Amino acid sequence: MDTAASDMASVQQQPKHEGGKGQLPLSDDEQRILELYHQLRQLEQELALTRALHEYEPSPSARNPATADDIEAAQQALADSRARYVLRNQIVDSVLSVNPVLQAVHHGVNASPIERDLAPVLTARDKTSTAFAKQSTTLREILDSATAVEIQFATVSRENVTLAAQVLELAAEAAKNKSQPVTDPAQAAEIAELEVRMKASRQRFRVAKGTASAIVAGSGVDWARDPELRSIVLDAEEDD
Repeated sequence: MDTAASDMASVQQQPKHEGGKGQLPLSDDEQRILELYHQLRQLEQELALTRALHEYEPSPSARNPATADDIEAAQQALADSRARYVLRNQIVDSVLSVNPVLQAVHHGVNASPIERDLAPVLTARDKTSTAFAKQSTTLREILDSATAVEIQFATVSRENVTLAAQVLELAAEAAKNKSQPVTDPAQAAEIAELEVRMKASRQRFRVAKGTASAIVAGSGVDWARDPELRSIVLDAEEDD
């Protein structure tokens, strides 16, 4: 379906609300006009396809297998044709719908009953669009925050790997010299410093994961349905 007509048809098919609000009443004639409008669009498509098939003349090289360039060119031509068709329909729909919308929004004295009935539907549409925009902004902010935390998480993870490798190296060296306790003050201080850094790095790691989990869980977004957000929350809970 196309934009303007499909919007009106979908409103007509909605269930009745209390007091009839949110529903656009259409007469039998108006409903018939919408149906004919949809049929006209379908016939236009069928006519265009029929003309294209009738006017198509295969080239001598058409018997040869199509190359990747031929396929890409055909896909591009199809995309361009569809874009022109959609744009033309959108322009027509906009021209047909702009005057009724203006009459409904500005309560024009010459507005017809159907144009006046558009007002509550347009109000509901605007509220829905505003709510959707706010949710999209909130989700974008959450994803940005989660991305920042994931970057911090990756940095701390790399630091953990480096520190763990150093600790293992020192532990292996100490295992070779079990009979000889570490008496070198510098070596003992280095081991102690690495252990402190390892502990601090693990703590930052837990804080980063906890922060990401809190941001997502407290955002109000349905994170349980998003695999990426769900992994952030549940992984943090499991590690706790």
